[in-house]
Amino acid sequence: METTRDLAIVLRSVRFEDRHRIVTALTERHGKISAMARNAVQSRRFGGCLEPFAASEWTFVSRPGSDLSRLDGAVIREDFPGLRADFTRVAVASLFCEFTIRLAPANEACPDLFKLLSNALAAVEELPDPSGSGPLVNSFLAKLMQWSGVQPHLHGCLECLAPLDAIAGIENDPDLACLVKDAGWICPRCRTTTVRHVRQTELGAANLIDVPASAMLDLYTGARIPIRQVRANSHATGRAHQTLSNFLTGLLAYHVPGFDRSELKSLRFLTQSSD
Repeated sequence: METTRDLAIVLRSVRFEDRHRIVTALTERHGKISAMARNAVQSRRFGGCLEPFAASEWTFVSRPGSDLSRLDGAVIREDFPGLRADFTRVAVASLFCEFTIRLAPANEACPDLFKLLSNALAAVEELPDPSGSGPLVNSFLAKLMQWSGVQPHLHGCLECLAPLDAIAGIENDPDLACLVKDAGWICPRCRTTTVRHVRQTELGAANLIDVPASAMLDLYTGARIPIRQVRANSHATGRAHQTLSNFLTGLLAYHVPGFDRSELKSLRFLTQSSD
């Protein structure tokens, strides 16, 4: 058995028996790992390092043939205290962690994903009004798809190739017919002349989701700039971003291999907090 040190962000922490904790984290050089922190419930040696979202330097031992490592020590690097300031920030940060748990590779280096999650948590903490988290959530999902090698066709209509910025500039912010199976959208004009959006698929009616052009333009921008700059470059309404979230979640479930289609608990809480 070899002792390893790596930076880790806690994704989930659950109590095991009376005194221990099993902690799942995203590490910079070893991907997603789960580790047993013995006597963590009563001991102070881990401090706040095992709290959700905490970023620490872990010292752990991996056991051959076991999916569970042994956590021997942790030194806090960033605990993101602002994330626990209100329910909405907790819900957004938890959603980021849920997506990461589903997509991060186990025991495999993923420094780009680690950096994305770290910056996303910092961006949530910096939000002046957490109710405006929709652009951050959607930018995070778009960047997750880029990291996974699955990127939707954003810049033009699937039928006529009309550019997004031209349609988004039309008065009254028209809805785009966003198609989960085709990973793209159809402009209002083509929607009346094509049957692409009524094709039967295993998704049924969920294949078609109407998303305002302004939200899609925010997404196009948010997928290309650092996530901590997204808030200053977003213009669509919260309701528009909610419909966009539905589309992006559908894309992940349909196109990303291994993505669990079960309900995201944090997304439910986030929806409740924005009602």
